[in-house]
Amino acid sequence: MSLLGKDPCDNTTAPTYLSFATTSCTVLITVVASMGNFLVILAVCINPNKDMRSPFNYFVANLSFADLIVGLITAPLGTGYHIIEGIGMKNDRFRDSMHITYFISCTASLLSLTALALDRYAAITYPLVYRAKLNPTRALLVAIVVWVLSILLSMLYFVVGYNRYRFIFATTAVATTFVVLTVTNAKIFKYLRLQVKQWDDLHDSSEENVIKKQAIKLEKKITKTLVIVLLLFLACYLPSCICIYIINLCTNCNCMFIHWVRDTQFVLVMANSGVNPFVYAWRLQNFRKSFKSILTCHECVKRLNFTVINCKYIYSDAT
Repeated sequence: MSLLGKDPCDNTTAPTYLSFATTSCTVLITVVASMGNFLVILAVCINPNKDMRSPFNYFVANLSFADLIVGLITAPLGTGYHIIEGIGMKNDRFRDSMHITYFISCTASLLSLTALALDRYAAITYPLVYRAKLNPTRALLVAIVVWVLSILLSMLYFVVGYNRYRFIFATTAVATTFVVLTVTNAKIFKYLRLQVKQWDDLHDSSEENVIKKQAIKLEKKITKTLVIVLLLFLACYLPSCICIYIINLCTNCNCMFIHWVRDTQFVLVMANSGVNPFVYAWRLQNFRKSFKSILTCHECVKRLNFTVINCKYIYSDAT
C-alpha cells in the first residue's frame, strides 16, 4: 500500500457481516447523537430556567450542532452506504456525500472544542477582559467563522481524495487541536490551583467573599467538565488517527484487516458525537435542570395548572 495513495482495498468487497455490524453501530449513533445533541441545542435556545445564555453555552451549542449533523446526516448516510456495501453494490456519489459531511462535522467539532478551551482559558485567567469583550453576539460570530472554515477546509477532499485527506486531517487538524487543548487546560488548572490556595484568605464574613468562592467553585466544575469532554475526544480520535496511519503506512496488511480498521476508524469518530450531552447532564446543574424542564414540559405543566386554577375560579364565581 503506497503512502498517501489510493487505497488498494477500495475495490475489494468488505465482508458482509462487517458491513452490517457497522450498520448497526451507525443506527445506534443516529438515535443517541440526534436526541442528545438536539436536547442540548434546545436547552440553550429555549433557556427554560433563564441561566443558559452565556458565551460558553453558545460554544457548547455549536459543538452540539456539529454532533447533531453527525446524528442526522453523516450516520444515516453511513448506514445507507454500509447496507449497499453489504448487499454487494457500490455507489461512489453516496460515499462522497457521506465523506464530505463527515469531514465538515469533524472539523467543526475540533474547532468548537478549541473555542471552548480558549473560552475557559480567557474566562479564568482574564475574567475582567473576558466579561468586557466576549458577549453572545461575538460568540455567535465565532461560531459562524467555525462553520465557514470547516466547509472551506473540507473542500480539499475533492482535490486530494479521501485517503490523502484523512491522513492530512489526522496529522494537522487533530494534532493541532490536541496541542491547543493540552496547553490551555494545563494553564487553567495551574491558575485554579493558585486560586484554591487563596480560599483560606477569603473569609465568609462578607457577601463579596462568599460570591468569589462560589464563582471559583463553579469555574472549577465547568473546567473539569470540559476536561472530561476532551478525554472522551481523545479516547475516540486517538485510536481513529492510529487507524488512519495503519491504512496509509501498512504495506503488508491484507484487505480484510484494512476493512476492519477502516470501519473502526469511522465508527469511533462518530461515536464521540453521542457522548457529550450525557457529560453535561451529569456534571452541570444548569444543563441538568434545563433537560428536566424540557423533558417534563415544565412550562406546559405550569400553563395547564394556571388554566385549571382559572377555571376553578370562574366556576366558583358562577355558582
